[in-house]
Amino acid sequence: MKRILLLGMALSGLQLTFAYDWDDIPVPATLYDSAQWQLLDVSDDFNYDAPANANVDTLGDKWINFYHNAWTGPAPTVWKRDHVFVADGYFQIKADRTAGETVTVNSQTLATTNLGCATSTQTVGYPVFVETSVKITNSVLASDVWMLSSDDTQEIDICEAYGSDRYTNAYFSPYRLHLSHHVFIRSPFADWQPSDAGSFYTDGSTVWREDFHRIGVYWRDPWHLEYYVDGQLVRERDGRNQIDPLNYTSGSGLSKDLNIILNTEDQTWRATAGLTPTDTELEDTVAHTFKIDWVRAYQAIGDNLAITDRNANQVKLYYHPDVNHIGVTSDIEIQTIQLYHLSGTLAKQVDVHSSSYGFYLDGFKSGLYIMKVTTVDGKQSIHKVIAM
Repeated sequence: MKRILLLGMALSGLQLTFAYDWDDIPVPATLYDSAQWQLLDVSDDFNYDAPANANVDTLGDKWINFYHNAWTGPAPTVWKRDHVFVADGYFQIKADRTAGETVTVNSQTLATTNLGCATSTQTVGYPVFVETSVKITNSVLASDVWMLSSDDTQEIDICEAYGSDRYTNAYFSPYRLHLSHHVFIRSPFADWQPSDAGSFYTDGSTVWREDFHRIGVYWRDPWHLEYYVDGQLVRERDGRNQIDPLNYTSGSGLSKDLNIILNTEDQTWRATAGLTPTDTELEDTVAHTFKIDWVRAYQAIGDNLAITDRNANQVKLYYHPDVNHIGVTSDIEIQTIQLYHLSGTLAKQVDVHSSSYGFYLDGFKSGLYIMKVTTVDGKQSIHKVIAM
């Protein structure tokens, strides 16, 4: 789709405004009170040309033409810069194979599959709504739009889908969309993600590869996710037991800023089970090209959000009423946290000496409190906290 340039005359002279591809599509997530959506610059409708080029490091100034580190993807995937391009109003990733190139995985020799990956140059943080319009591949490859923290410990999957009729498990058929998230411990490695049937969404009839579809997530706070498909709420995850039941995040939930990642994968667990594309299948370049029409991100802003306050020194607060828990994270080590009654009386003080801290408000009288967070560089930030 193409962006429309609107020309209008104003009293001050000629006024130029751009209409994005999604301008007539409302954000489906519901905001509280007087909060509003603010479009973030990471959003992109891909109305420009960026030819495939192994020597290009960025696309449209918004995307790193690779993963966020040197990893080349899950074997037998090999992400290559010249497999990512923007053309005809779409972000696209092609797939092919280099004859004779193989990799050994679990004692199996597999042909490698050349694919692509792009990572947003900017991060997003809650409360934020991120949505994409995608056409998944007619392939055993995974078509992915997801978000990941810089330390690889927190992940939100917006779209993970498999469009091929060649499958061995109906949950990974073209009738399903995997809507999920992960929390990790890197060493020793541990990974938790939901395993309920609802994480493999189906409406019972749609074959998702056949057209473009909108898939989005409202990351309301560290303990709440809402998933939307074509503007309809189809899944919610809420509270510690549904976000981080094993406490891999040490009580902070999904609290870290995340990059948006666009890629395709020949996933290891599928490839070793025979679900890797054949050379004949890869000859169908249309079926194996992942297309994204747009990606948009809206920050929720407003005085009455009460879930988070952001400021110059990157201290973030969240409050989750379902578990009566408040948490604080900071890019700079926190020295102390002080919680005051409106009368000025100190209600709680904690020496933290960490970049994150959380505690429960059980026992606190309901009402408004003032929290002062002091970081080790001497800076202080003041936040409103509502105990329920």
